[in-house]
Amino acid sequence: MGRGWIRIAVLAALSTLVSPSARAQSDDLYSAPYCEPSAGTRLLYTNRAYEIEQKAIDAPPLYYSYRILAGAGAPRRVERRSQLLFDDGVNADHWKVETGSDAFRAFWPLEPNKQLTLGRIDRTTGMHATVSFMVLGLDAVEADGRSIQSWKIRRLDRYSDGSTSFQFLWYAPELCTLSAFTDSHHRTIRLLRVLKPGDPDYGRALEVRKRRLTFTDKNVPVE
Repeated sequence: MGRGWIRIAVLAALSTLVSPSARAQSDDLYSAPYCEPSAGTRLLYTNRAYEIEQKAIDAPPLYYSYRILAGAGAPRRVERRSQLLFDDGVNADHWKVETGSDAFRAFWPLEPNKQLTLGRIDRTTGMHATVSFMVLGLDAVEADGRSIQSWKIRRLDRYSDGSTSFQFLWYAPELCTLSAFTDSHHRTIRLLRVLKPGDPDYGRALEVRKRRLTFTDKNVPVE
């Protein structure tokens, strides 16, 4: 796993906040509750694509699973204990989150300067890490074919060996997911399309060509 780098982080999933298929209902972004994409949703980004899976009835509160459809080690099914660790590298998830659910509850609704800190431990090496998130403010992000107000969040990872890494995320309450994020090379990855079952493009094959997510059938970049 690339240490500390989320290739895509779609913020923490807690069934105790709202149901998994719920969407933000408030027009006031300062009071918008937590929400997450419903099962079956396909998220098409600049150079990768994902499909959200249905949670098991007895799944732990932070459990989250999805399939990588293109890019970032596709094809592969991934299970995580939190959306905060969504696609956290291409290998098995050997990090154990030590932070309790109360911290996640307190992170919503999002607002400037609000912070969340997670403790993690690498099960294979014993290395500890502190992962902190700070809400910087609102940004208008071009995503899903329009301008969407999103909360810009800075992630900072500090490891017990003294090393650090950072990343920026843009979480859109309207979409219940990330409208954009930066990768390990500090390049901004944008959300291009949100597809639901029944959309004409939903079943089209996808692959990354020349660093662009592309519809395979006609070799047309996703726009």
